[in-house]
Amino acid sequence: MTTALIMAGGKGTRMDLDYEKPMIKVNMKPMISYVIDALVGCKYIDKILVAVSKNTPCTADYVRKFPVRIVHTGGKGYIEDLSDILSNRKYVEENEVVMTIVADLPFITSDQLNDVLEHYYERDKPAMCVSVPDYLFEKYKITPTLVYQGLVPTGVNLLLANNEEQDQTIYVSQNVELAFNVNTLNDLNLSEHYIKK
Repeated sequence: MTTALIMAGGKGTRMDLDYEKPMIKVNMKPMISYVIDALVGCKYIDKILVAVSKNTPCTADYVRKFPVRIVHTGGKGYIEDLSDILSNRKYVEENEVVMTIVADLPFITSDQLNDVLEHYYERDKPAMCVSVPDYLFEKYKITPTLVYQGLVPTGVNLLLANNEEQDQTIYVSQNVELAFNVNTLNDLNLSEHYIKK
């Protein structure tokens, strides 16, 4: 069984907007809806959890219309909330495969997620980080949040639900859509421009 866990409880302070980051619209649709649609169409995903917090009440209300299970977190931070969920057997079984994914990837598709999961299943490591080369960011003038050895994490990761330190591999995707992790107003403007192209 593979569970998808959408992390949608953060404040999104870098956006400097009055509304919740997962609900920011790209091409007239909230960003989180693109992520949910891609996961629903992914042949390897059995269950979808959406982690919300006191910071994202509108997001919690919006996602009720989708085939997801809402998980209320403390909203202490990404790592803290993720750790709480992975250790809670109401949501995931011990050593269950969990794909964590951020709520702000408006161009993600089911095919891309299937590709990611196929690469994970082919490897013998319990955890996998999905990254894209930094030159894709340069090409599309996107500002990366973190660059390490020429790679940028996408916000998509796989791990086992046991809250232990896990041996990790890195999958380098060439999909530019995974680079559009919308963290700033500039990213949002670039996303709208990308859609028009």
